[in-house]
Amino acid sequence: MTSLGIKAGWTAVLLATGFLGGYAVPRADPDPHWIAATGAEWRRFSPEARQAYLSGFLSGGALGQALDAGANDSASLALTVDSLRKSGFRFPFGVNVYLARTDDFYWWENHRPLPLWHAIWEVNNDLNRLTQHDSR
Repeated sequence: MTSLGIKAGWTAVLLATGFLGGYAVPRADPDPHWIAATGAEWRRFSPEARQAYLSGFLSGGALGQALDAGANDSASLALTVDSLRKSGFRFPFGVNVYLARTDDFYWWENHRPLPLWHAIWEVNNDLNRLTQHDSR
């Protein structure tokens, strides 16, 4: 085998290793678990996906609050959710309010690494402070 043939052989081996090795390199998860989603994912969501995420978050929050209040079957869950709807949910504002405020929250680059659940919690705290201040 000539030196040119050896070089071509090694070049082919290195290229193949590089191409195949590229698949073993860890990549960002294109669909992270909802608890791990951050501002980076939020910014990639379509407007419909943002609304769906927030609707699910608020529904889950209401369910969790009803369960914390002692609902333990479907009848008591329905009664408790209805009661909470009148007396106040932990996340009391509408989807569009949280959507606009979460967009504002993630406008700041230093907020983007924070998880979505944290951003919504921060937004909720800010909104609650503003509404308490206005009612005095």
